[in-house]
Amino acid sequence: MPDILTLHLPPPAKILDMTYGNGVFWRNVPHVFAREDEKIGRSVKGYKIWANDIDPTKGVFHHDFADLPSDWSKRFAAVVLDPPYLHVGGIKTLKASIDRGYNNKDRALRSGAGFRAVHRLYTRGFLEANRVLAPKGKLIFKCMDQIESGKQCWDHIVLKSMAEELGFYIEDMFVYVSASTPTMRHRVQKHARRNHSYWIVGVKR
Repeated sequence: MPDILTLHLPPPAKILDMTYGNGVFWRNVPHVFAREDEKIGRSVKGYKIWANDIDPTKGVFHHDFADLPSDWSKRFAAVVLDPPYLHVGGIKTLKASIDRGYNNKDRALRSGAGFRAVHRLYTRGFLEANRVLAPKGKLIFKCMDQIESGKQCWDHIVLKSMAEELGFYIEDMFVYVSASTPTMRHRVQKHARRNHSYWIVGVKR
């Protein structure tokens, strides 16, 4: 996140984290939190983060990221979107410690966990991001390619195209490589294991 912001959004700026979770993205970023009782637009040296998460134990605001307050329209210089993204196979091997940050299992029980369900989730996020972003605002979203039912799902390609169709110009992509070893569900390996995810940066047209 510091590398992305250094290139694409110098401080100060108002940023909405639509899916704040445990807040790991902001550990190395100078920021303060916007709170409901603060005056919007207060001057800060770093970034001002609207930490939103539907989980009432996380973040500051607790809205569904696809149904944000009406008065947030055209307010933010950037939004960050990292919704529950794992497909069925990934959820079956998901560690509880990781799931606490994403609630993938809970989302799968409510809305399904196939690639179509994941893509619908991102579509809802993209549409709401377009509404709350100021003109030329930045959409920063995270995703990961996966294997489902023995087939490759190139999520980063599909989601990039979806964002473009919904009104964003895609201007950059970052690849994050994890130091951990991916978990295997089966004894026989048929595809390269995915040990990286993508950060994609778009601009509201």
